Amino acid sequence: MKKLFDQREIARLLGISESRVRYWERKGLVPRLKKTGGTLWFDFRALVAFRTVRQLRGQGLSLGKIGKCVAKMRRLMPELKQPLSEVRISIYRHQIVLGKDRLKFTPEGQRLIDFGGSENLTIPLPRQNYEDLFSLALEDEEAGRLDEAREKYETILAARPDHADAMVNLGNLLYLAGAETAAAARYLQALGLNPDHVEGNYNLANLLEGRGELASAAIFYRKALHGDPEFADGHFNLAMVLEGIGDLSGARSHWQRFLSLNPTSQWAGYARSRLREE
Repeated sequence: MKKLFDQREIARLLGISESRVRYWERKGLVPRLKKTGGTLWFDFRALVAFRTVRQLRGQGLSLGKIGKCVAKMRRLMPELKQPLSEVRISIYRHQIVLGKDRLKFTPEGQRLIDFGGSENLTIPLPRQNYEDLFSLALEDEEAGRLDEAREKYETILAARPDHADAMVNLGNLLYLAGAETAAAARYLQALGLNPDHVEGNYNLANLLEGRGELASAAIFYRKALHGDPEFADGHFNLAMVLEGIGDLSGARSHWQRFLSLNPTSQWAGYARSRLREE
């Protein structure tokens, strides 16, 4: 049987965070094989692809440029399943060179010829883009540099007010700082840009639940689950809220859905106890 890795194993093996694994997958850099109960599953080729992304980032290549390179490789070679593991990618004098089957070429498909030591024809890298800055902000968050992360999110939004991911993450930092009203405003702005944004809906629901606004919280938990029906934590929290407003039948269906997605979770016993009591 083929060995599969979940996002936790990928993060542990490569020394990166789970949030970065999820973000790179969401940006389309490394496709997953499947998703079950909120867990992403990858094969060995994907593990190699994640390692390639990490190495390219370490050499100063932005996520935006990596993403464009992947898109161009897929157009050139549609048979590729994991471009970042099936094609060699190197950086020569701040330029990208691709290699496959002893050939070298640019992401545009132009063949490169080695003239015995003379410089190859390659393409220049662009300046850092806002996706790269977003990745740096995630790194700041992971390292506990919340002020630096907040500054980067604000810089992104000053130039890209339609960047929903940065809007949601800034809302999270405001919430942690105790600025609930400002956080809620950011979540609502993000949902105005993308009504199906899973994290935006879920985090706003969480905030409303904390305020005791259970009926409103239920609405946004449902919206989060509309965007990701296999979001186990969303089913758990919605079940809690529905019990709080007296909808025991609705709660029961979400307890059951949570258990079907996450039967071995540390909260599975609690979910079963709620079903037994009902």
